[in-house]
Amino acid sequence: MKSLVLAGVAVLGLTSIAAAQTAPPATVTFATIADMPTLRDSKKQDHFEVTISDAQVVSNVTVDCTAGRTELLIVRRDKVCAVGGNGAIVNPANQQKLPRTQFTGQYTVAADGYTDAKALGINYLAVGKVPADSKQFGGTLNLKPELSSSGAAGLTEAVLKKVTGDTTGPINGAVDTVDLNRLYIPGAGLPSDKGCTWSGNMVFAYQTYSWFMSLNAECDGKTYELKGNMPFTDTAGVEGQTQYDVTLTLPSTELVGDDALFASADANADLFATVDGITGQIIMKNSNMVQVDVDGEKISTPMTVDASGSLTGTNVPLEVVRSFAMLIGILPSTFFGA
Repeated sequence: MKSLVLAGVAVLGLTSIAAAQTAPPATVTFATIADMPTLRDSKKQDHFEVTISDAQVVSNVTVDCTAGRTELLIVRRDKVCAVGGNGAIVNPANQQKLPRTQFTGQYTVAADGYTDAKALGINYLAVGKVPADSKQFGGTLNLKPELSSSGAAGLTEAVLKKVTGDTTGPINGAVDTVDLNRLYIPGAGLPSDKGCTWSGNMVFAYQTYSWFMSLNAECDGKTYELKGNMPFTDTAGVEGQTQYDVTLTLPSTELVGDDALFASADANADLFATVDGITGQIIMKNSNMVQVDVDGEKISTPMTVDASGSLTGTNVPLEVVRSFAMLIGILPSTFFGA
């Protein structure tokens, strides 16, 4: 009898250890409040408050951006975004939030879109037996403040060939483009989170109001190829509300090459299928609408956006999903501005 009791205790102990080692769900919540007065007055600053949270980490990031502009037709003022804020790790034993990270630095977007990320950094505060540390972001980006990026030319051609080929009405060839040139985003505070290095391209096609993405994430010695789209649409039946629906898939036998860019988690044939990759939805409540020019066309865009939603990884670790959310979070005017 004694041996049976001891065996039962051992099983319970192994069960407890296994439960403790179970990986947390790869779901990240994302929220931002965007105040963008530069849409009306280029001498003001845009302010973004971003919250990225999951079962392990909560990050509160602030981004303040000037507007890139030319004064007196001669003097060029680059767009500058200052990044601040702080974050905490979550004690799994009692859910206590322990201060861990401080976000610092700024990035400058030149007229040709060149943006160096190395001036951004994260300070890690000492917690428990883990000492204080710091990490710098790395790599560069090409954003589109005034000019199209050249690195995304191949992706742009593939996207426009697809979206204009399927359209019988007027064709809009305007795009926004983003290049990621080994952009290193440090971990969010846990020693096990080594951060991710992102490469690839993103194209926003105004013909379909959708982002198309071909990305490569190197995280802790593993590489994740993610392709797909993030359409920007009106929320059905809700006035003043729009949404992003994210579908980024890992390579599969069904979707190869550029076909993956146009995959949808809602295709009728695969309505209830699970997509390997990153999926999610971000709802945007919009207000203070203004008219702006985009490539010579007038569009209506909000000065104030209250966005919230979540991203989930399937056969993709939490650290990768978290890093993708941070990629969106440090570029809020790209994804939530005009």
